[in-house]
Amino acid sequence: MPPCRKLCFIAVASTGLLELDSVLGGLYWGDNVVLDAEREEQVAPFYAAVLKAPVYEQVTFVRVRDISDEVQHVPRATILDARPGTPAESPQALLEAVVGACTPGGRHLVLFDELNALSDRWGAAATLRFFSRACPLLLGLGAIAYWSLTAARHAPALRRGIEEITQCVLVIGDDTVRIAKAEGRSPGVEGTVFRYSSDEDGGLDVAPAPAAARLGAALRTLRADRRLSQSELARLAGVSASAISQAERGRRGLSLETLLRLADRLDITLDELLRGEIAPGYRLARRDDPRHADSDRPVSLLHDRRSGMSVYLVRLSPGGSARPEFAHKGVEVVTVASGLIQVQLATGRPVLRQGEALSAERSGVEGWRNLSDREALAFWILLDPPERDVV
Repeated sequence: MPPCRKLCFIAVASTGLLELDSVLGGLYWGDNVVLDAEREEQVAPFYAAVLKAPVYEQVTFVRVRDISDEVQHVPRATILDARPGTPAESPQALLEAVVGACTPGGRHLVLFDELNALSDRWGAAATLRFFSRACPLLLGLGAIAYWSLTAARHAPALRRGIEEITQCVLVIGDDTVRIAKAEGRSPGVEGTVFRYSSDEDGGLDVAPAPAAARLGAALRTLRADRRLSQSELARLAGVSASAISQAERGRRGLSLETLLRLADRLDITLDELLRGEIAPGYRLARRDDPRHADSDRPVSLLHDRRSGMSVYLVRLSPGGSARPEFAHKGVEVVTVASGLIQVQLATGRPVLRQGEALSAERSGVEGWRNLSDREALAFWILLDPPERDVV
């Protein structure tokens, strides 16, 4: 589980659900969150939960059909009407309207009506093109966006395309929610399953699910992705269809021997089987709210013990300087993304321009100085022998 990124601090974006936030470390500003639900009505409580989070200064609900849930009646939400016959009915017009509604760097929450409604109107290909443009633009603006799909209605190609682009995917079942994708978090976060239920006030109670529920959610996802029936999956696993049915409902587990056989037949690793999907093979680091970043202090982006690599962002104001908070004995690399930066070493003071890099093997970096009259950005990369025994 990743360390909590000060969830009580108002600057951290939130799902509105404490248990979910504690595992995700909250949301990164710019996260697009896709709710992949079995049924449309399962989405509304999660939209209602995020609306209760006090961190958001502006809320926009994008309405694309005549029948929309009660979220549109939330007093602090501005309705962006994109129904047929409105100025924002086309993909380009809606994209411009959504981007125009978001203040750059503002704490903005955008809730989209179901993507299936857009797919029915525009077609799957046009809807995917719209999402492919809107998702990165909202990321760049630092807005939190919620989107939803209904499993029974969306085309598999649309779902795969959307899930490849977005930052977070939550798969919602009758009483479980699984983190299927969460960029910028530790690998153990993806695959985490929670049970949820309605509380007395109409909200959601969320709690970590037992291992059997996690396995059940993973099996359902894999079976849907491979388009297998429970009987077909049972034949691959060498068990009865009833055993698979009970496992998917979290009523019972499967033996290690059965799981290994199933992983072999599906040509995936056991870890991938338990996660419910193929591991992406990469790790991505996200920044916290850029408005609250200390401009002249290295910010840790990534620490990967498997590869032995750590990455820091060095942001320097015009004429500013910064020093590392610790000494490093391994190989160090500095790459300049913008500006003119003097790197301070024990053996010299080389100056790097935009697009240039420096490798220091014997003399560690003692500091950086911005020699330009505009903000400068650099990446400080530390290399150590990888820890082979990390599990």
